Amino acid sequence: MTWSVIRLYRPKIKKLSNKNRILECIFRCAPIARTDIAEDADITPATVTLTVNGLIADGMVRELGEADSGEGSSGRKRILIDMVPDYAYSIGVEFTQKALVTCITDLKGTCICQSERPFDESLPPRITEEIIEQIQNLLDSCQLPPERIIGIGIAVPGHMDKESRHFISNHTVWQSFDSDTIRRAFPYPVVMENNARCMALAQYLFSPGSSPENFSFFHIGLGMFCANVTDGELFLGNNYVSGEIGHTIVKADGQPCECGKYGCLQTIASERWLLKYARLLYQNTADTILHNMVDTPEELTIQHITTAYSMGDAAIGRYITDALKYLGISISNVAILMNPGKIFLHGQLFQNEDIRRELMNIIERQLLFVDSKYVNNAEILPYRQTDGAIGASALSVFHNFIRKNEN
Repeated sequence: MTWSVIRLYRPKIKKLSNKNRILECIFRCAPIARTDIAEDADITPATVTLTVNGLIADGMVRELGEADSGEGSSGRKRILIDMVPDYAYSIGVEFTQKALVTCITDLKGTCICQSERPFDESLPPRITEEIIEQIQNLLDSCQLPPERIIGIGIAVPGHMDKESRHFISNHTVWQSFDSDTIRRAFPYPVVMENNARCMALAQYLFSPGSSPENFSFFHIGLGMFCANVTDGELFLGNNYVSGEIGHTIVKADGQPCECGKYGCLQTIASERWLLKYARLLYQNTADTILHNMVDTPEELTIQHITTAYSMGDAAIGRYITDALKYLGISISNVAILMNPGKIFLHGQLFQNEDIRRELMNIIERQLLFVDSKYVNNAEILPYRQTDGAIGASALSVFHNFIRKNEN
């Protein structure tokens, strides 16, 4: 059997050990031949051959077969290699005010087991104990050899302090979170990062064929965040402000935001504010379709809101149309300021076909002066409840496997 190779990207790998540079190259470009690794990673062919043969002997990497060189080609056949996905496994955890989601993935991001613990937003969860319990339950159910677990990644709904590596959040509900307690509970390294950045890293590692070396990852949940990958590295900035697109002002005379400013984007288009508006509408308007969906305003979800939009609810329609306008403008501004190879859009809101179509039309109108092909660089990703946890697992794979001993 021969294999076809399409090498779209060549990673600009920083100063790493030869082994780690080769691993990162394989993650991004597999299936790939040794000669191509040498070229992409700027390592001598002899060193690549020696290192790859060692990785094969260790069971990390496998040979797939010969590359398809095309008709009439001559010369030595190139043997393609790839990672062995089940060589090791990683634990991923994401917690939000909606739920705690935990998973174990292989090295390619395939989820082999998962759990979800919904939260009651009115009750502050004992989050540290919940995380430890859910991780232990997964380990007990999956029965994986302990030495095959490379680490734990945690996707947090806030910021990481670059110096202390502690979680920073303005929500008192997370005051009980203690990463040191989690570290003491398990014999694995624990790494943490903002949840949108984790999902961006998962896009980079686990979907290399569709993600360039430079892209933006625009996530809408209860809050909003725009993670950026630049030359294959997460852009962190000098402090926690980087990526906070939800706190860019789009309406100077708008609603007061939790941050103290007025008219922030997230006061118009985040899930938290969409739900706030829909619940007020439910309480104060008799003819909204929302009354046919639930018995109390507290039961309303984003799914109810997007369904009401598609069914023609006038008030919901006006609000979402306004929200999409400001979202489209903000996304277009990112495209102009950052000029990323792609902008990935992620969130439950985007899964509604009518909303998706309207948003893409707005983005297209905002970018009329740009090459028309650039509009296609905006891509709406499928939404899964496990996306953040899989992103956390990617964070662990990146730091505890690909970049091991380099951090």
